[in-house]
Amino acid sequence: MLNGDAIRWAVDFVHKHSDGDLFPKTPEINAISSRIEEFVGLIEGKDLSQFPPGACRRFIVPKDEISYRQATQLDPQDSIILTSIIYQYGKGIEERRLNNDVVYSYRFSPDINNGLYSTQNSWNEFWTKAWKKSHDYQCVLYCDIADFYNQIYHHIVENQLIASGFPNQVTKWIINLLESTTANVSRGVPVGPHPIHLLVEAAMIPIDNSISTQGLYFLRYADDILVFCNSEQSARNALAKMATILDKQQRLMLQRHKTKIISADNFRVLCNKMIEDRPINNEEDKILKLIKKYSGGDPYRTVTYSEITESDWGSITEEIISKIIYEYIDQDEIDYIRLRWFYRRLAQIGHPGAIEVSLKEMSKLSPCFANICMYLASVQSIDEDRWKYIGNRLLELIDTEDVINNEFFRLSLLSLFTRNKFINHFSVLVNMYSGSEPFVRREILLAAHQNAAFDWLREQKENYQVMDPWQKMAFVYGASGLPSDEKKFFLNRLALQRPFDVVLSKWSKSV
Repeated sequence: MLNGDAIRWAVDFVHKHSDGDLFPKTPEINAISSRIEEFVGLIEGKDLSQFPPGACRRFIVPKDEISYRQATQLDPQDSIILTSIIYQYGKGIEERRLNNDVVYSYRFSPDINNGLYSTQNSWNEFWTKAWKKSHDYQCVLYCDIADFYNQIYHHIVENQLIASGFPNQVTKWIINLLESTTANVSRGVPVGPHPIHLLVEAAMIPIDNSISTQGLYFLRYADDILVFCNSEQSARNALAKMATILDKQQRLMLQRHKTKIISADNFRVLCNKMIEDRPINNEEDKILKLIKKYSGGDPYRTVTYSEITESDWGSITEEIISKIIYEYIDQDEIDYIRLRWFYRRLAQIGHPGAIEVSLKEMSKLSPCFANICMYLASVQSIDEDRWKYIGNRLLELIDTEDVINNEFFRLSLLSLFTRNKFINHFSVLVNMYSGSEPFVRREILLAAHQNAAFDWLREQKENYQVMDPWQKMAFVYGASGLPSDEKKFFLNRLALQRPFDVVLSKWSKSV
């Protein structure tokens, strides 16, 4: 059972931070947040078996120019319930993990502003500690687990949740949720949702313990494991032990092209490359310092245009930002991890300087596509005509080969039309509606709400019953703009059972 405080915290968290880092925010969460007590009342203290998992969405997301991963967006009610569970019971997992100077990833310490995990700088701390420790050893064994999230057995997660004090009912709900995302295959956890990280860390507890028992000195961040050795021979011995532990514990394997033995000197070079705060030139360094000045170093804080002095805003120009991005993409091997990080920093202040270069070089920047869309959604201080121009450019991108062949790109791009009323090209979107996939139709329904196209929405009422669950949510959300009697008559006839849908419908009728 879930307590009310956990559910409230989860709704606030998802409202503030979204359900993960990869997908656009779900607008319907705004409605739940505004009627939070009604939602809490429908779930608090109830048997979780009353809330079977809903329909998740899966998309293929690029990691770099040639590799991809499957990312999952949970049904929003499931996202809130899972976050509530982790908030209420996650401490039991955290208490069983090795110390945070050995395992750095996703240390549980919920804070509504910073998220579920303790520090936003743990990646840098991991590599900084590794750099220091390498001075005491001759070489380092760098291990990377192959296809990690997709190889985790559900029964391992289940056993670790039980050992961590999770109630039986809660554990069963989580396993049912995991199975719903893998078509009932008992292996693999979804990539994307924030709370999943702690479940993965729970699955790693027996592996961490076994490595430690073998007498190996190691550091770990998620599926990256560093073993420090006094000779190349001891590193080879450690590699054999690691392979055996991973196989016997969970039938996991090491990724061959990433697993290697590195001399201490070369390893320290690698550490320096891995640390995020490594601006590519002086211009980027200055911009990052300015952002830090106004954000206080908080990577989640959005800084409004009015907070920034005219001279500081003017010191960031389109020419400077373009130069930074071109320096990244002109490298022989583009550092997409760092470039995505840079776009996230730009999104904190919403400076328009990256618009042109991003739209122009989208083919080279495709692994950053979602981050670019989030950046575009954050842009401040430009006039309506410029937004319409951006909308035109975005519609041109829809017809490019990269976007046509990637559903995630289309989702990210179309989501911009649902978040900004000034990108008003709804007549074009309407013509796309009938021949589009369900996820595209959902974005168009949300764009109709953003653009007050309620008369067009009225015409979709007769198709409601054949919509998928995500389209139905969008339609109920959009129906809030219909005349009061009309929407009440329509919504009262729907047989809504799930708390999320019930509260969303009540919100829609009351607006």
